[in-house]
Amino acid sequence: MQTATAQTHTGWFAAHLPGEGAITLAPRALPAQLPQGSMMLEFTLMRGEPELLPLVHLSRAGPQPRFFSLGFTAQGQITLLQRHGAAFHSISLDATDAMIAGGRMRLIWRWDATHGESLLTLEALDAGTLRQRAGSAPLPMPRDDLLTLATGAAPGTEAARIGPRVDWLALGDHLHPLGPAACFAPSTPLETPYGLRPAGSLRAGDWVQTVDAGVQQVVWSGRISLPALGNLRPVRLSAPSFGQTHDLWLLPQHRIALSGPAVEYIFGEDEVLVEARHLVDGCSALQPDRPNVLGWHGILLADHHLLIADGCRIESLNAGRLARQPALAATTALADLARTGTLPEHRHPVRRVLSGYETMTLASVRAQGRGPVAA
Repeated sequence: MQTATAQTHTGWFAAHLPGEGAITLAPRALPAQLPQGSMMLEFTLMRGEPELLPLVHLSRAGPQPRFFSLGFTAQGQITLLQRHGAAFHSISLDATDAMIAGGRMRLIWRWDATHGESLLTLEALDAGTLRQRAGSAPLPMPRDDLLTLATGAAPGTEAARIGPRVDWLALGDHLHPLGPAACFAPSTPLETPYGLRPAGSLRAGDWVQTVDAGVQQVVWSGRISLPALGNLRPVRLSAPSFGQTHDLWLLPQHRIALSGPAVEYIFGEDEVLVEARHLVDGCSALQPDRPNVLGWHGILLADHHLLIADGCRIESLNAGRLARQPALAATTALADLARTGTLPEHRHPVRRVLSGYETMTLASVRAQGRGPVAA
């Protein structure tokens, strides 16, 4: 796979993993104050979470005391508090529904002190929902504070604490684009009317071959970088079980199409869509655990279609009904399309999407050899 660090001077630079401490993602010199940046963390909520839940905390005493806190209140709010001397910033996001439902969560805070913009975003990974709250006048984040957060609490100190539910935390000096955009490795070979081409070489206006609708024009082609941690660890689909000659690298939530007698028998469908993470079996589908930063590419078409990646059927980027939420769309990698009114609306997925439980049932049948499945 390609790393994003060689192609940019900003991006994810450090992470914290419980039990391991600080992880350097991209070594480089940072200014003493970061006027803009992104903080991303994943954690799990218990269903009906009843208590306060701290996520991140840092405090420093002195003539100009500094304070940073991020966590859930008893009222179901995610609240971020930031203080540098007499300067203060706060932003809160209603997360009552998430606390009631529980499950895997991803929280992202973007700050841009230069333009006075603060944005808190909660992704409920199991429910597939995203909620945002915008604020104003965030404070620049000191480099030393960010590096201390990556390190976590040192023995005998209370300078920084990472909450016990936090699975990992990543820090960047860029404004991370939110929402749908990333799909597969830029090197993924996609079928076009002119033969196979790497996904990363395609541009808006180019043409690709689809399974369900023939030749389609690319509306948007773009790349973002993500820390390969937690629920963002890549899935490697090995050839020839999936691609004919190439291993395919996908984000865990990206979906591929499966068919065969077992699919027809269990679900009454010729073909279904399955998230790549549900295919991990330690043999034909692997999920390496190597903390770094990876570049991911997305291909958006006018509708949701099945692309052909070295013989394997994988979905194009699904924008859903993002076009109906202009404020949210403006914070994504698809912001230019939203601004010009050219962001397509995808009302329905191209194939039935299996739930995790349904995928487990299919995987069990496949493992027992009673129903061959074709990718």
